Amino acid sequence: MGIAATLALGLLGEGAAANVVSASAATPPVGAAVPTTTDSTDTAQSSAQRGLRIVPTGDTVQGYTFDGFVYVDSQVWLGAYGESHEFLAKRATASAPAVLTKTVIRGNKRTTTKVPAALVDGLNGLKNGLTVKIATPKGKVLLEETRSLCPGGWDRQRIQPTGRTEPVYPSLCGGSWFTKSTVFGIEEGWAARLDAFFQVETKRTDLVMTTTVNDKVANLLGLPAKGRSVTQKLKIVDECELWGCEGVADQLLGESAEGFSTLAGQDAQSTRAESLRAQGGAHSGHAESSGTGHPVNLFTLDSSQAHGGDHPSLGQAGTTPSTKKPAKDSLPDLVSVPAWQIGNEVDEAGIDRLTFNAHEWNAGPGPLVVEGYRRGSAEVMDAYQMFYRDGKEVGSTKTGTMEYHEAPEHDHWHFLDFASYELVTPKGKLVTTSGKQSWCLVPTNAVDLSVPGAVWRPEATGLDSACGERSALWLREVLPVGWGDTYSQHQTQAFDLTGVRNGTYQIKITVNPNGNLHERTTSNNVSYRTVILGGTPGARTVKVPPYEGVDTEEPELVEN
Repeated sequence: MGIAATLALGLLGEGAAANVVSASAATPPVGAAVPTTTDSTDTAQSSAQRGLRIVPTGDTVQGYTFDGFVYVDSQVWLGAYGESHEFLAKRATASAPAVLTKTVIRGNKRTTTKVPAALVDGLNGLKNGLTVKIATPKGKVLLEETRSLCPGGWDRQRIQPTGRTEPVYPSLCGGSWFTKSTVFGIEEGWAARLDAFFQVETKRTDLVMTTTVNDKVANLLGLPAKGRSVTQKLKIVDECELWGCEGVADQLLGESAEGFSTLAGQDAQSTRAESLRAQGGAHSGHAESSGTGHPVNLFTLDSSQAHGGDHPSLGQAGTTPSTKKPAKDSLPDLVSVPAWQIGNEVDEAGIDRLTFNAHEWNAGPGPLVVEGYRRGSAEVMDAYQMFYRDGKEVGSTKTGTMEYHEAPEHDHWHFLDFASYELVTPKGKLVTTSGKQSWCLVPTNAVDLSVPGAVWRPEATGLDSACGERSALWLREVLPVGWGDTYSQHQTQAFDLTGVRNGTYQIKITVNPNGNLHERTTSNNVSYRTVILGGTPGARTVKVPPYEGVDTEEPELVEN
């Protein structure tokens, strides 16, 4: 990766999807009212003032120059006045086109319309909705690009005192190939930054940037004809003068830089997973050691309006562990997703390996909450499953163990027996198993945000997930409803292909294989993915037929 590319990644940082420090946010179920404020005071919105509006922050935008490139991002926001705008994207199968609806919410009144298919970019938002142009003051265009518009996203600002104290909608647009539905939108009294990051190869510093919401999408959003485009001058800052050339990449890599809002085409799912694991003291099988810093709060369990406030999980009395069967409405439903991003590698010991990604998610209605309590000085914890209803803990039971995993790529606590990964023949005969035997659970991917109890903003404050340092006495791991956890299996956690003949096999992924966790049903705990092995030792090959018509080996969808 060149220094310019490294700088671009650094400017974008891991934070587009993960480095979020907002407080909790209520999560009404799909179809519920998102309250807006209308009254007879001067703060009330007239009919002419209601709706979405472009909100520029000034005539000048700061950009950055380094190594012959200029990096810029507009300071243009999409604000919602007097009403909320909610978008729900759903698809029946992985290969089916997404259906997008738009709902305008004024108080308790909801008006829903279907977005024309020509304007839908899958789960990513509104197709070809935004055009950004960079030019000289005399009009010479250096770069122009049209991209999808995400009416939402991670970067929010409150623009009216009548708006909610915190955002409601998820901090992203997009999803993975297995995502079934997602929600995005802008709450009344809030604004979302438009995704307008650009890098252009030029040494000029007298540049002008024009950000335009294109007419078809602007009409859908109800933007006034004269309020669809903003032109701003660029004030270019030399990064070497700020940081020193030798330290630019180190200063910016992995940090969110002021004025830059998106991942701009990076693999957001992988970035989010790595960042969440780093924050929780965990990481995937091939990640660098993340250290054991204090973790941030990653999500709220269930903070819908009906559940009485933004922090229903805080400040409650605990429950006495019991062997009684928990109520069904407090149980999670753990689901296995077929393996994807399947490949092959030769590990550091010269062993042929079959690599893959694994994902298990919670379809609800209850969250999966597992807590560990240390047994004296031993590096083992007794694990308990905690049950929640309406955001309150209503029971608990012993469910297994957690162990401290000392390794260069780990050094944190893992919950045992959450899942199993096996390579089997088409008739189900076991061939080999993955070296992955323990897990630190965090919500890395949204799968279905329309299921009952789904949490729209898992990064908001509430019950947090942490994998703990060696001295930990206690820790908690959580999968909120609608979300799952992705692990990448490489090196010793991938399948050992020594002695495995060429031919057709299946990757079998089982969640809750020993039945230690209580859940609503086990009927969806197992998934299979066909692979065809070929080649010779040291040069093995793998072919992966599409799943439900989707080539899951292509790069994942990018979340904005």
